[in-house]
Amino acid sequence: MLGLAAPSQAGQLWLSGVDPVVAADRLATSKIAPTSGSNNDFMDLFQPNAPWPKSAASIQIVKVSTQFLHRGSDAQLTAVIEDLRQRHIALALEAEILTATVKCGNGLPGYTTTAVIQKLADRVSRLGGQIEYVAFDEPIVWGRVTRGEHPCGYSTREVVSNIAPNIRILKAAFPGVKFGDIEPVSDKTMAADRLNDLMDFAKLFQQQTGEQLSFLQADIIWQTPWRPQLAEWHKRLQAAGISYGVIIDGDPGDKTDIDWTQHAIERYRAVANDPSVRPDDFVFQSWQSRPTKLLPESKVGTLTSVVAQTIGARRSQ
Repeated sequence: MLGLAAPSQAGQLWLSGVDPVVAADRLATSKIAPTSGSNNDFMDLFQPNAPWPKSAASIQIVKVSTQFLHRGSDAQLTAVIEDLRQRHIALALEAEILTATVKCGNGLPGYTTTAVIQKLADRVSRLGGQIEYVAFDEPIVWGRVTRGEHPCGYSTREVVSNIAPNIRILKAAFPGVKFGDIEPVSDKTMAADRLNDLMDFAKLFQQQTGEQLSFLQADIIWQTPWRPQLAEWHKRLQAAGISYGVIIDGDPGDKTDIDWTQHAIERYRAVANDPSVRPDDFVFQSWQSRPTKLLPESKVGTLTSVVAQTIGARRSQ
């Protein structure tokens, strides 16, 4: 593990895996292999003496899905809330923040309803929890898309207007919450337009909601020439005072859990050791069919093993 770069002192380390609600949804629609949803061990993270002590000591934020907070059982939500409190780890929501209408958005990723946002906020509050971070699920991409069924084709200003009511709901329930965005990085030829859109989004978001965009996380399409665009993100976001993060993951087509986690470790090293793209925040995350297990961190091929072999290994030296 020599040569691993330490994260910046001000940076945050995030963890996010496939929860049992999302796993069940995917099985029901047959979008992924059955093995990835069966015997889902997400809830085992939140048990006493769960086998991820090194990783848990490194992680500051655990991010869960809109679906989990909306439709998980009270017992599941309570277990997550209470365990994270004991570990001094913040709870984050990856939010389907766009609101679908009768005209558009239905069936597209990133869309939900204000009723869903209100319900999940009420549930977390009722169970004694606090959502401290909200990461938007690519509203620029899904709000402005013009292809497929029921596209909205919004302008950036219209995207912000669409999500503003949901921001108000979350802010009312959790006054100290910090908002941020997740958007893809895919091709160097798109860098200028994509970054201009993101900077416009951040400005309009503050104008319309009164809230600052605190962070932006890059969902990198690793098979494309991502480095030039990511270097520009690094420079522009740093100048704008927006915390910059990178999602560390494998490939959707990886054949084994070990393949997936090895790719993730290699990608952590690639961004951590390059000053031109090194992020403030690292987000260890999978929404894919692999790895099939989150635990234990001591077993190669699990999601927490990626943290243990990178951040955890560095801190134990």
